Amino acid sequence: MKATILNIGDELLIGQVVNTNAARMSQMLIAAGIDVCGTYVIGDNADDISSYLLHCLERSDVVLMTGGLGPTKDDITKKTLCELFHSELYENAEALANVKRIFDARGYELTPINRQQAWVPRCCTMINNYVGTAPCMWFDVIDNGKLIIDNELPHNGSRPDNSQFSILNSQLKKVVVSMAGVPFEMVWLMENEIIPRLKEHFRTDQIVNKNLLVQGIGESFLSDLIEPWELALPKSIRLAYLPQAGMVKLRLTARGSHDERPLLEAQIAEAVKNLYPIAGQYIVGEDLESLPELVAYTMKRHGVTLATAESCTGGALASQLTAMAGASEYFRGGMVAYSNEVKECALGVKHETLQAHGAVSEETVREMVMGVRERLGADYAVATTGIAGPGGGTPEKPVGTVWIGIAGPQGVEAKLLKFGDRRAQTIERTCNAVWSELIKAVNCDQ
Repeated sequence: MKATILNIGDELLIGQVVNTNAARMSQMLIAAGIDVCGTYVIGDNADDISSYLLHCLERSDVVLMTGGLGPTKDDITKKTLCELFHSELYENAEALANVKRIFDARGYELTPINRQQAWVPRCCTMINNYVGTAPCMWFDVIDNGKLIIDNELPHNGSRPDNSQFSILNSQLKKVVVSMAGVPFEMVWLMENEIIPRLKEHFRTDQIVNKNLLVQGIGESFLSDLIEPWELALPKSIRLAYLPQAGMVKLRLTARGSHDERPLLEAQIAEAVKNLYPIAGQYIVGEDLESLPELVAYTMKRHGVTLATAESCTGGALASQLTAMAGASEYFRGGMVAYSNEVKECALGVKHETLQAHGAVSEETVREMVMGVRERLGADYAVATTGIAGPGGGTPEKPVGTVWIGIAGPQGVEAKLLKFGDRRAQTIERTCNAVWSELIKAVNCDQ
């Protein structure tokens, strides 16, 4: 089974809004055993919607569309689908009740234009969107080589006047789903309605994934190191290198039928076992998507707490922790001490230290990390100070110079890092380095 994703919206096309839907939808489909063979972003243009939808139907069994379902004039997806499928809009009573419920809950008056949210094509199966006002629409496109329009051929008894439909003359049923483009609404619909229905509608494969987080070796060097192991992998296992700043994630994927799952799991386990003697020194975690997830797991497992003191990372460390549910179990809090004055008054860094060594120094980061650990009463603390750039560097301390500190029951460790002159990359690499050193420190202490 193959699916194509079609994200609609001028705001996505021009980059005004980041298209997170494509990535999230792909992740959910792959996890459900559904291959994604393409993703497209197009504007609110009727001709483009029609032509891209037909193109996607050529390539896949399912086309998942998002966007263009609002009540304003620029939202044209429903109208375009009606024209393409030779259908008409009607007011769906169930959808209208849902719109009224949401407006009543928010204390809003239901205006005529918002009432139009409940209008859907007659040829679709309406799926209520209980977290939003735009209903989801499910279209069964092919049945025994005929385009389904209200369970019949189009009103004129012929196919729509589009030669591309000739390629759809098959015995397979294809599906088009149009849903809201609001990310949290899309996720709710995919999880609760679309994925379950697709699993009932099509045969899906069993997919077994295994993630390994690798740090301390570059992607190309890692590839050279594990090449013999990679070449010896069973044909059922695919290996992907997913590099991030300062880290590489290895993803092993095995695919097969439902009754093959035990075999696939055994093959993955054996492959991982054989990898450790070769690259075990660089593997810092398993079955997690990122280092912050590994930090959360490590802190919870050992029952210890953490505090952060940040200068050059500007709160990125704390943000990564609190973006995950359950951070309150181990994260005491953090301080963003950007100026020297705040480093002194909030973290207790000595004025003399700053005067003698500067803000970006081993001495300063040691006092920062000890200060935040003491003030917030944490078992462990981390600190960052550096020159993220693009300006501010000197010959002695060029842009990309960073000091990190890790404090715990066994004392304080400080480490000098040197990155390039790309600000965002420096911040990301610094965060990953901090998490890696923290994980090693906590595991060594226990």
